Order: sequence, then structure tokens, then C-alpha cells
Amino acid sequence: MVTGGELDRLLLATGGRPSPLDDLIGRLTGPAVAEIESCAAGPLAPLLCAALTEQLRERGDASDDVVTAVLHGLTGQQSALALLDATDELLSSDVFVASYGVRLHKAFLAGVRTPRPVVAAAFAEGALRLALAGFGDVARTVVMLTPDDPHGLDPDYVARLPRLLGAALDRWGLGQSVGGSLRDTLAELQLIPAAAAAAAFESGLHQIRSAADPGTDDPVALLVAARKNFAHAEAGEESGSDAALYGSGIDAVMAFRRGDELALRQARQSLHRRLGDRADGLRGGHLPAWRRPRAEAGFAWNRLVMILTRALDAATRPAWLDAWSMIDAVVDAYVLDRAVVPLAGPADADSFGRVLRPVITSSLHGRETLLMQLRVAATDDADRVGRLREVVAHLDAPAAVTYDDDNSRLLSLAPSMVAELGLPDAARLAHQVDDDTLRLVEGMAYNAIVRRGSLRDPVIADLLERLTTDLRPCADYTGFVRQYFDALIAETVAFLATRHDLQRSAAVDYLFPARPPPREVRLQDDFADWLRRGLLAGHIDVEVPNVATGRADIKVGFGATRFFVEVKRELRTSARAELERSYLTQAADYSGTSATLGMLLVLDLTSHRAGVPHLSECAWVTRRRPPGSGVDRYLVVGRVVGNRPTPSTYSQPANHPATSDPATGS
Repeated sequence: MVTGGELDRLLLATGGRPSPLDDLIGRLTGPAVAEIESCAAGPLAPLLCAALTEQLRERGDASDDVVTAVLHGLTGQQSALALLDATDELLSSDVFVASYGVRLHKAFLAGVRTPRPVVAAAFAEGALRLALAGFGDVARTVVMLTPDDPHGLDPDYVARLPRLLGAALDRWGLGQSVGGSLRDTLAELQLIPAAAAAAAFESGLHQIRSAADPGTDDPVALLVAARKNFAHAEAGEESGSDAALYGSGIDAVMAFRRGDELALRQARQSLHRRLGDRADGLRGGHLPAWRRPRAEAGFAWNRLVMILTRALDAATRPAWLDAWSMIDAVVDAYVLDRAVVPLAGPADADSFGRVLRPVITSSLHGRETLLMQLRVAATDDADRVGRLREVVAHLDAPAAVTYDDDNSRLLSLAPSMVAELGLPDAARLAHQVDDDTLRLVEGMAYNAIVRRGSLRDPVIADLLERLTTDLRPCADYTGFVRQYFDALIAETVAFLATRHDLQRSAAVDYLFPARPPPREVRLQDDFADWLRRGLLAGHIDVEVPNVATGRADIKVGFGATRFFVEVKRELRTSARAELERSYLTQAADYSGTSATLGMLLVLDLTSHRAGVPHLSECAWVTRRRPPGSGVDRYLVVGRVVGNRPTPSTYSQPANHPATSDPATGS
């Protein structure tokens, strides 16, 4: 416990306007170094740092012993708020940063090892800010931000890590080595509930930034992936409003590509509403200067959407009452100002032009009057000639409006459909419809992606995404069959998540230790009852006879399309390979006469004295081909973890003082 000393009293006497630190030190009666270190570790550290920077501002230098004492004292700081305020004081001084920034960076890296997770995050933030400014070791900073096992860190530390990773990606994300490490850590954090929403948000920002890189082959696919992440992130308290704002911006871009005027106007209305909500939320609040560019991003989105709205109106209006106004709208959409890029960090606004130009070009071809006006204007108007010549060059290039094959047409007009169905199935569909119908289907697929992401917890959303992705190779996983099976998967994952949380399933006795152990019929009845209470009510039967060579535990039927769920219990081993070896053959046999899709649900009653697996490890897709058959059967395997003691039973009394492992809180 740090107690106030003589220097603390002198700082308080200044009334928040400290004199140069040398003047205060000169009035001390005891050892100055001890007083400085004690003060720097206490609640008045911000005032001490302000006195130090005032010393540098007025007199140009400070004693090396004094600076060393301040830095050493800061590493013992126990208050995150005091540390953040002290950091702001030091980093606001160009003289201090230029002279002592590298030493301060080393002190912050040492401070990250504190056992207090929130304070450790504040040290990490300070170290990152210095490294971003060019003071400090970038490699060591990245190592600090990319721990080997994020799952073992304290939740309070992990919750603050995505924001720091996002800021690092702003600066170093395009580098192959550093950027890869940062992205991998963000991906891991999306599996940890405390950080999932914030990590999804930062991943979405990086995907927009990557779409804005001139070397990106498919910027539209990155925008679709970013939109999915923002939908996941809307569940987060801190990142939710910003994620919704970015999501509305991408909605507008995608609506423009489809030529969907109604959706574009809805996106614009959503942006206006969310910008108003943001202004209300920020009014009277404090946002650090180093985070401010993202706060301004919403207005860049608003300007971009205004450009797109005018351009879409210009391309579809039957009568050209004001040719120059319409030409300007088209030109604005072709040549987007760098200020439009709606995020911090290095980016090239031209990528948005690459996303939008094919649509504008397709809309303008055949409008001979406008094309003639554009060509004349490109030679006659000196003020607009450079921008207009670029537009005309794109319009006159045949490759801008033709497609080499169905795949290029598909990727241009329906990227969301490709993400939903996979390229082979999407290509088969695209081959059968015209461009207008393809854009309509694209809108439906895009809305499905957003809706599926926004309605669920980010960890559950990521699990659903993985399962549906792994099912794509199944030939039956298309059309209505896919819709039905997706509904079953969604209900199953929700069931697994609820039963994984003992607080939400306290009345479910088969989850707790019991002698004799519960039979699988308890899980079968519970799961069937769950399905009957949801969207699949009326489609559920249990103990269905005459299926394959036996009796199926649960049938989910939609007319001629039927899915069967085999329910088992396991007492010895819960290893994935062993569960599949023991039960997969029987579960797969039930799908021999209908869609080649099924489900295996296992009640895991093995010992869990050392803890239980993460929810993301409790469901996966596997396949089996019976001997002599040429058809794979695809099964979703779900594991319900029973025989679970309460979490408090995992704790043991400590026999020695806690060590200072970084950010573990233990």
C-alpha cells in the first residue's frame, strides 16, 4: 500500500498546476529518489509527470536520477486510471518522448508483468502508443500483444487486448510477418467470450483496410467478410455502436453494387440515425486523442453514402434535367477522395472505386446522351478534365463491362452468394439466371449473412459459421435441404451453449455428478423437448422405428426430407477420434435413404476434474463413407458435457504468495 509522502503534499499544494519538478524537489527534507519513486507509484503520479514535463518545457533538461526514479516508480503503479493519466502527461511532451521515449517503453513492457490485469492492459497500451510513434522495440511490442495462449489470460486483460491489436494492425497490419501474428491472435480472441465481440470488430476493420489495399485481388469479398464480423460485434457493449455504424456503411456499398435504391436509402437512414446516437453518446465524454480518428470515421461513411446515393440516382434517372449535376455525381463515385476512407491507418481510397466502377459502368452503357456529354466535357471543361478523362477511359474500355466467364460475372455481381453457397454451387445457379435475378439473389444472401451474424453471441456465431462452411462439400447441402438443416444446426448450437452454461441449466440434473450415471435417454428427451419448443415444433419425432436397420432416436422431418439424430453417452474417453470410432457408423447409417446429412449427440460423462472443453470444441463436422459405397455421409457431432462439478471445486488453497505472471491475475 503506497502512502502519501512529502512530495505528494507539495504536489497537492500546487492546486493541479505544478511547478517544475526541480523546484518541488528542492523543498524536500528527505531523500528525493525515494519520494519520487513512491509518488510515481501512487495516485498522484499524473501530477508528478506533469511537473516533470513542465521542468523540461521551462528549462530544457532534467536530472537523469530524477527521470530514472519516475520510470522505476511507474512500474509499480497499481491504479489503471492513474497510470493512463500519467501516460497522457508524458506522451504529450515532445521533449520528453524524444529524450526518454525508448526508456519509457522498456518501463511499460516491464510493467505489463504486474499481476493486476487491468493495470497490465494500461501498461500495454502505453508501450503500444510509444512503438506506434517510433519509440521502442516493435518486435517486443508485437510479442507482448500476441501471447502464446490467450485462453490462459485473465478475462479483464483479454477484454482490452483486441483494441490494442486493432491499433497495431492500423500501422503494421499489411506486413506479412507482424500482421500475420496480430491477425492470428485476433482470430483466437474471437473464441474467448470476454473478447469475442471486440475481436470481431477489430477483424472487420482490418478487412476493410485490406480491401483498400491496391494489391488486393478481391476487395468485395473482404467487405462481405468484414460485414459478417461487424454483425457479430454488435453484441459487444464497447464496440457495438461502432460496429453497427461500419455495418451500415458496408450495407450502402453493397446495395449500390446491386443497384438496390431502396436498400441504399435505408442504409443512409441507418447511418444518419447511428451518427446521431454516437454524437449523443460522445457528448461530455472523453476520448483519448490517439483513438480519435475512428470517432470521425462515421462522417466519412456518411459522405461516401451521399456520393453513392447521388451516383445511383444519376445512373437510373430516365430524364437528364441537369446534365452537369449528374456528371459530377458519377465522377464523385469514380474518383473517391482519400478523406472518404472510413478508418484510421494506411489505406488507398481507390479500392472503393474498384468495388463500385463496374456497377456504374454497366448502368451507364446504352445511355448515349450521357456518354456523349461525358466525352465532350472531358475535352471542353478545363477544371474537370482530369477526373472526367478517367471516367471516359473506363467507359470506353470493353473489359470494364464484359466478363470472361461465369465465375468473373458471379464474383462481381454476387460475392455474398459465393460466401454462402461456395463457388461451385453459386456458379451453377448463376449460369441459369440473368444479371437482374442474380442481383436479387445476392441481396437475399447478403441479408442472410448479416441477420445470422447479428442475432447471436460472437462465439456461437463463429461456431455456426465453421459448421456450415465444413458442410459445403456435401452435394445435398443446397436449396431447401440446406435451409432445413441450417435450422436444425442453429437450434443444436443454441442447445449446446445453454447446456454448457450451468447457470442457465441448473435444473438439468443429468449434467451433474450422479451415481449411477444418467442414461442417454435423459439427453434424448431433453434435446427433443428443446426442439419442440423452437422453430422446429411439429417436425420432431422420437424413437422412430424401421429406419435403416433399427430405431432412430430423434427424427426431424420436412416431408420427404428427413434428418436423424443419434444420441449416445460416453463414460471412458471424450477424445474426438474415439467418439467417432465408437458411434459414427450407426449415426451415418440412418442417412442412407434421405439427405446425406445427420447428427450425432453425445453425453460426455467422463471425468472433468481439471475443467471442461470450450464450447467451440463441442461441435464439429465429420464424414463417413460405408465400405462399398460411393457416397459420403456428413454428420454434425455435438458433445454435451455432463458429470460437471461446480467451478469452485477446481480451486485449491494457495501454499505460497502469487507470482507476477503477465496479465494472469493469479
